[in-house]
Amino acid sequence: MGLQPSNAITCGKESLCFSWLLCSMRLQPSIALARGKEPLWQSPLELAGVKSRKRSIFEVSLGSLDSTSSGINRICGLKLTLGSRVCAIGAAGRIAVDLLLDQRKLKSGKVQKHESLHVVHLGPHLASEASSVEEHLASCAVALATRPQVVVLETRSSRAAEAWNAAFDELLGEALQSFRGALIVAGEECPSQLVDCQCWSGTAGWLWQRPMSPRPELLEDLFSSEAAAEPEPALLQEIKALGEAAFFGENLVEKVLDRGWTLAVLVEPIASQQGTHIQTRRLCGFMCYYVRKSELHIARLAVVPQDRGRGHGKGLMQWALEKAATLPRSQCAWISLSSLDEAVPFYEQFGFTDMTCDDLEDDEHFQTWMELKNESIVPDDPVEEGTED
Repeated sequence: MGLQPSNAITCGKESLCFSWLLCSMRLQPSIALARGKEPLWQSPLELAGVKSRKRSIFEVSLGSLDSTSSGINRICGLKLTLGSRVCAIGAAGRIAVDLLLDQRKLKSGKVQKHESLHVVHLGPHLASEASSVEEHLASCAVALATRPQVVVLETRSSRAAEAWNAAFDELLGEALQSFRGALIVAGEECPSQLVDCQCWSGTAGWLWQRPMSPRPELLEDLFSSEAAAEPEPALLQEIKALGEAAFFGENLVEKVLDRGWTLAVLVEPIASQQGTHIQTRRLCGFMCYYVRKSELHIARLAVVPQDRGRGHGKGLMQWALEKAATLPRSQCAWISLSSLDEAVPFYEQFGFTDMTCDDLEDDEHFQTWMELKNESIVPDDPVEEGTED
C-alpha cells in the first residue's frame, strides 16, 4: 500500500481530548506510568505494506505556499521513513511540522502520507504550565501509549518551564535509544544529542530537508578578484579533468574565463604534511552559471564520480536557487539550464519544466531546455523620478 493524500491521526492540543482518552483507557497520569517498568516509547503500530524502515511514509516532493510570515513560499524534498531522525528548525521547520500535523495546506503540490499514519505531538501543551516533570512525562506517556509511527517532540526552550525542559531531556534520551518510529524534534536549534540526522530548515524562500552532518566547503566564485589567494594548481587540474570527462572533452577553466561565467566549487580538506606545498583541498563538484537579461543560466553542473550519491549535486542546486531568490525579479525572473536527457528527472524535482517540443525518443536527441520561474524575496529597486534609461 503506497502513499496517499490523507489526514494523519494527530494527537495534540486541538486534535485530541486527553481527558476523554484517559477515561476511556482507564489511565491516570502518574509517576508510575511515566517511570514504571513499561517503557515510554513503545513499538509503533504496523503500517500495511511498509516492510522496510527505509520506505517513505510521509513526503512533500514539491509544493508551494501562500505568503507566510517566515517568507517561505516553496517546499522541496521533505520525506520521512520509520527510521527518520529530523530537526525542524525555526519558523520554516514549523511549517513542515504543520503540514505533517494537517494544520496547514499547500497552495500547490501534494502532501503524501500513508493512509494509516498516526502522528503524536508531544510538548508542554499536553499539561498545565505549573506541571512537574513527572506530570509532563505522564501526559506524554498517555499519548505514546497509542503507539504512533511518528512523534513530534517540542525541544527545550527559554520560554518553557524548567519542568518541561527536564522532561524533554529524559524523553529524547530514551527515544534515541529505543523508539522504532520517526522522530521530529521541533525548536529553534538542533539539540546536541542528535547526530547524523536530517533537518527541515528554510533559506531565501525555500524549505528543504538537508543533512545536519558537515558538508563540503563552497567556494562561490573561484576566480573572483576578491579571492584571498590564487586557486591551487592541483585543484584547477581536477576541475579540468572533471570538465573533460563530463562535457565531451571541453577545457572548462578556459571556457569559464573566456565567457565570463562564475565558477562555484565544492571542496573538502585533505591531509597534508606540515610545511609542504601539497594540495590541501580536493574537488567534490562544481557549477558554472551567469546572470544576463533577467535570467540566471546554469551552464554546467558536475560531481566527481567517487562523490556521486552524497547529495553534492542537490546541494549545488539548492545554493543556486537560493542565490536566484536573493536577486530582484528585474535581474532574475527565470532560472534556466540545458539538461542531458538522463538528468531531466533530477532537475524536475526542483520544479524545472521541459520547455521544448522535441521528440525525446529520437536517437539523436540528448539535451532538454528547462526553466523555472524565480520567486524573488527582495523587491525591485524603485525607479527614481526624473532618471533616464
